[in-house]
Amino acid sequence: MDINRVSNEELIREIKGDRESSREYMGLSEFTKTVSELILSSLGDGFKVSSKEIIKNNGVVYHALLISEEGRSIAPTIYIDQFYEVYKNGMPLKKVVMEILTMYRNSMPKTDLDMDFFFDFSKVSDKLFFKVVNFEKNKKKLENVPYRKLMDMAMVPLCRMKNEVLGEGVITIDNDHLKSWEISEDELWENIGEHAGSVAPPKVTGLVDFLEHMAGQSLDMGPLCGIRVVTNTSGNLGASAAFYPGVLEELADDMESDLYIIPSSVHETLVIPDPELEMDVECLKDMIHEVNSTTVAEEEVLSDNLYRYDRESGKLFVVKAS
Repeated sequence: MDINRVSNEELIREIKGDRESSREYMGLSEFTKTVSELILSSLGDGFKVSSKEIIKNNGVVYHALLISEEGRSIAPTIYIDQFYEVYKNGMPLKKVVMEILTMYRNSMPKTDLDMDFFFDFSKVSDKLFFKVVNFEKNKKKLENVPYRKLMDMAMVPLCRMKNEVLGEGVITIDNDHLKSWEISEDELWENIGEHAGSVAPPKVTGLVDFLEHMAGQSLDMGPLCGIRVVTNTSGNLGASAAFYPGVLEELADDMESDLYIIPSSVHETLVIPDPELEMDVECLKDMIHEVNSTTVAEEEVLSDNLYRYDRESGKLFVVKAS
């Protein structure tokens, strides 16, 4: 079946009575149903379009279409929230549908993905690492996940995958995987501790260097020179890198100080040596909460807490209210 068999002109003719003319826009549910029907009409026999709510980090809900073709094991997931917004902002429905079809065709690989290797633990054991998420906000998602608690956070096991067909991505490890692999949680986390640093290597940068890289220019930010940004080399889900075995210990030894750790987001943390913390910790905790509420995307918020690493004992703890 040639999925390009329907021309743009034919697709446009299929879309009757556009609502844009009256500026009366559909609700999300009706929009999803209408778009699904138009996509299916364009693709023809042998295809199926279904809608699904996908719960992301911190309970953030996205709405998606799954487009599957008979005989193919891969069904691209197209998030439609952004398409609904541009539709409400005036994009004609016919153009929205064509944009979704283009995204689908560009994301659909020419060959199927063989996932048989994933059922052999020896083939994935050296590809394991973890992310950290807010525990309370993700309790439901964690029910079938062999996570480890870290204060008010949860360490979530991941497997980094690289494939010629789909590129690079991560798979969350759940309890069903452990049963399939016939391993225990302890064995899983032993492998994660051994390989996380090489799968998603930690990256430590001065805050000024980090901000200058983001801004693309030099900045005069003298008081911030002692602050470090800890992430991984990809910059994605890198807050966990601060909690790899030995990372905080090495930073504390290098700075010859106890450390304060600010959970900037799920992607990075800020590490401040104790002598250079010029702000009252209560003010700092209020600032963390304020930034999380107003600046950090809801899906990327890690914690409102401030952490402290004690160099002498090697222990990490939440800074409590005085």
